[in-house]
Amino acid sequence: MASYGDGSFLIAIINHFNPKIESYAAVNHISQLSEEQVLEVVRANYDTLTLKLQDGLDQYERYSEQHKEAAFFKELVRSISTNVRRNLAFHTLSQEALLKEFSTIS
Repeated sequence: MASYGDGSFLIAIINHFNPKIESYAAVNHISQLSEEQVLEVVRANYDTLTLKLQDGLDQYERYSEQHKEAAFFKELVRSISTNVRRNLAFHTLSQEALLKEFSTIS
């Protein structure tokens, strides 16, 4: 029994059933199985599939619209905006010069 916490359980399911489906097709001399035939193989072999979830999945960090870093970045943007307003004389720059000035911000 393996532990799958990153979604690789889907690969484990595929790896479990593919050989069984291929064997069914070979025994019955079928090159292309129908959906019903694949479902029959899955139902017949479902009880042999064993998966175990990763430990600790029942513990999680509560989701928040406001991430922990939001306050930091909010203050940073306010500080930058205040400094730009204070140090850049908008009224003395033409629109073209202003756009040229801001086009170099990276």
